[in-house]
Amino acid sequence: MNAVKKIVVLSAYHDYRTAKRASIHQVARALANLGHDVSFISMRFSHLSRWKGDSRLALADRSNRIEMVDGIKCYLWRTLLHPFASSKASINAMMGAFFEIYAQTPNKTVDQLLSNADYVIIESSVAAIFVRRIHRLNPQAHIVYYATDLLDTVGAHPFVQRQLEKDGALIGHVSMRSPRMMNDFKWAGPRRYRAEFGVDVTEFSEVGATPYNTPCNVVSVGSMLFDPSFFQTVAPVFPEITFHVIGCGMKFSSPDNVIIYDEMRFRDTLAYLKYATIGVAPYRPAPGTEYLAESSLKLAQFEYFGLPSVCPDFAVGANTARVGYQVNDRDSMCKSLSRALKMVGKVRPRQFQSWEDVAARVLKPQDYPDTAILS
Repeated sequence: MNAVKKIVVLSAYHDYRTAKRASIHQVARALANLGHDVSFISMRFSHLSRWKGDSRLALADRSNRIEMVDGIKCYLWRTLLHPFASSKASINAMMGAFFEIYAQTPNKTVDQLLSNADYVIIESSVAAIFVRRIHRLNPQAHIVYYATDLLDTVGAHPFVQRQLEKDGALIGHVSMRSPRMMNDFKWAGPRRYRAEFGVDVTEFSEVGATPYNTPCNVVSVGSMLFDPSFFQTVAPVFPEITFHVIGCGMKFSSPDNVIIYDEMRFRDTLAYLKYATIGVAPYRPAPGTEYLAESSLKLAQFEYFGLPSVCPDFAVGANTARVGYQVNDRDSMCKSLSRALKMVGKVRPRQFQSWEDVAARVLKPQDYPDTAILS
């Protein structure tokens, strides 16, 4: 076994303790399983978070102190306010200065964890503004930028992208979900690597009984770029199908055959995936979304269970298990679902690496030839 490393994971959207599970949670847990000393710092959380319905609100009373969960030091950094991106140009123009101030906001616990780290893994997000601070506190730390999404696609403030490129030389390497992202990281040159999906086979096999009481069920999980119009358009045309929308982050008017669920534990979503008839990834368009064809975790999970899936054309890629549609085109949406219904039982389940395999590649990709991205 390799020597134990002190690793800090920095995220602006996720806390390790929430019900929501993204790949950053899985990587952190896998690193801890590999024997490393892992800390998970969740930032950009304040009184403003209540306005956005932040998934971390239940942890507010446990903020600003370290809590051990699954052998991981968890820390939710709560401040009075935090910077954000706005649809109003005038607010965005002023917000750039706020991001600079926020990046320098004192916090002894955060700085101590960063100062002692061998590796700091920054999830693709506002956390990128901390690169310079990390390097100042700990010049020897190897900084990893874990690019699960592009900043423009998730609507990050322009300051974040500018700062990331400005401080790019301080980053040891970039681990990106898809080679389709590579042009956005030209500044990283040969320091660009690929980090694919992982699966906890035990977790995916112990899902229990079906949660469905109807014969035909279409399921969607997650809130990223969620487009409710898919269900509002398609569900009335297919009254014999029950549509299950889990953790989309909003309430919306819909037909009676659409069931909307609050966010639930990742483990609890797996039964809905395993026993579904079809999966749907109803992404709305955004800049650079083509990389979702290779980076979408929900689409990968559908593949693992051998489900045909429906998604916008830009997320299909070369995958034959997916049926694409044109966003805002009623006829195209309905035809995609009809085509997917004909594929039920004909999709071969896809195998994935373990999350431990993925985590090892995120940490030291140069040790694994399959992570290389040929430019």
